[in-house]
Amino acid sequence: MIHYFNNREVAEKLDINLARWKRWSRSFLPPDPLGGLQSGYARQYVFKDLFKVYLGGHLVSHLKLSIPDAQTVLADLSPWLKKTGFLDLNGSIERLKEKAGDDRPYRIFLRALGGVDGKKTSAFCYLIYQIISSQAVEGVDHQFHQTIEETILNCRISDGNAFLQAPEVRMINISALFQKLIERLSSND
Repeated sequence: MIHYFNNREVAEKLDINLARWKRWSRSFLPPDPLGGLQSGYARQYVFKDLFKVYLGGHLVSHLKLSIPDAQTVLADLSPWLKKTGFLDLNGSIERLKEKAGDDRPYRIFLRALGGVDGKKTSAFCYLIYQIISSQAVEGVDHQFHQTIEETILNCRISDGNAFLQAPEVRMINISALFQKLIERLSSND
């Protein structure tokens, strides 16, 4: 069963100011099909829309991207997020909890490539890490051997190490962000 969330419910569960949540929602989603700001209808979110707004808000508030840059990142990453199940439209909370408990976490590194056509909005390229396995190194405390799968999007660089050498690289721990969102949404249900 698809669960719908409203602005007030989401803002309370995520401990985000209601006005800020609504502003993010207007910035990262198309206009509400049921009406405008003063229509009298409360906007309802399916999980995929809620996650887009939450991720966009994270990009703005924690990574200090501008709204247009965050919109660019969301547009670039949406196909990958959908393919990997982060934008699961038909996900029940129980099914989403299973996804959040995946022991092979993803991290997304993003790198600004500079303005496009003289505009301030940047283009971005992405390096996506998925930890496939992690094993402790015998005889050495706190060291692990990890097997990592790399995916590079929108970039001419084909080597992850070269990608990470740039000082403007930022990281999104997408699996932890997803898990935090699911935990907060499922609390008090």
